[in-house]
Amino acid sequence: MINPDVTLLTATDASRRFASVLERARAGESFVVTKNGAPMAQIVPPSPPPPNGASVLAFLEAWEPDSEGFTDDIISALDQLTGPQDRDQERLAWVGDYS
Repeated sequence: MINPDVTLLTATDASRRFASVLERARAGESFVVTKNGAPMAQIVPPSPPPPNGASVLAFLEAWEPDSEGFTDDIISALDQLTGPQDRDQERLAWVGDYS
């Protein structure tokens, strides 16, 4: 049984409108491509990347020093989540110089 929230497309229609289908998928729409009435493939929106420490570190490295102590709060919160890691503390040490 096919989900009613999914748009059905024949393989021919999917081929003719491929760029449009990709744009609509990026916007959140899902498709099932059929051939001779049978489902053959799905085109679905991309999954968001899982959050990780590298993305948080990249954000902090690009962060402009603040006078309100927000950066210190972020570092403190990270320490509470995973415990201080020597490697991460060395890379983030420069932030403390601006507090």
